[in-house]
Amino acid sequence: MKGVPLRIEIGPRDLANNQVRAVRRDNGEKTDISRVFLVEQVKGMLEKIQQNLFDVAKQKRDACIEVVKTWDEFIKALGQKKLILAPWCDEEEVEKGVKARTKGEMGAAKSLCTPFEQPELPEGT
Repeated sequence: MKGVPLRIEIGPRDLANNQVRAVRRDNGEKTDISRVFLVEQVKGMLEKIQQNLFDVAKQKRDACIEVVKTWDEFIKALGQKKLILAPWCDEEEVEKGVKARTKGEMGAAKSLCTPFEQPELPEGT
């Protein structure tokens, strides 16, 4: 989706009725708004559009995340081009080992960030 988030249309009938038509780009919804309340209504609509775009993007991102706890699960998710959420011991040497092992198999995995909430590290791994 590209373009302006909210289009305001003003035609001869709208002028006669002292209103405008607002069209949301994210869902195509059309709303007639009195010109008296235009500023407040537009602010509210822009906030709703922003929240909707954020929610849709978050859902898409979350659908691409695979939680794994074993190397086999890790390799399978990597092969599917998923974002992988795996327990992390926070050791740089382990990270280098993961990069080295995956480089030949399907393109080196790399760590992106440490999430605030992550899976617990299973005992013995």
